[in-house]
Amino acid sequence: MTAPSPPWRIGELARRTGASPKALRLYEAMGLLPKPRRQGSYRIYERSHEKAVLLIRQAQRVGFKLQELRALVLAPGPAGQPELDRLLAAVQGKRAALARERQHLEEQDFQLAACEALLRSGQVALDCDESPESA
Repeated sequence: MTAPSPPWRIGELARRTGASPKALRLYEAMGLLPKPRRQGSYRIYERSHEKAVLLIRQAQRVGFKLQELRALVLAPGPAGQPELDRLLAAVQGKRAALARERQHLEEQDFQLAACEALLRSGQVALDCDESPESA
């Protein structure tokens, strides 16, 4: 059995992208997803909607918040599309933040290793029964 080709209703788009219908409606309300055409009370989605949802979900997996994506999408460039330079700058900013976080975690790991080494060497005595007043 082959998957249905567009146009799709919201349930099929949800199934194809892994996003819930509620999330799809949120993306639309935020302006992240182009308004679908309507057939009566039903939203009708095309392949462009599928691609947009997959891009949104990928961006979320790598750390972008929906509000960040909204700011990028709602400030289009001359052709009505988000400017490539602005998108690249956002990705580079995320990568720089990730590098800073990685550095911080490496420093924290180094400090934990030093603490572990002191504990294993016996140079640090942990006496829970001794209070500072009795010392």
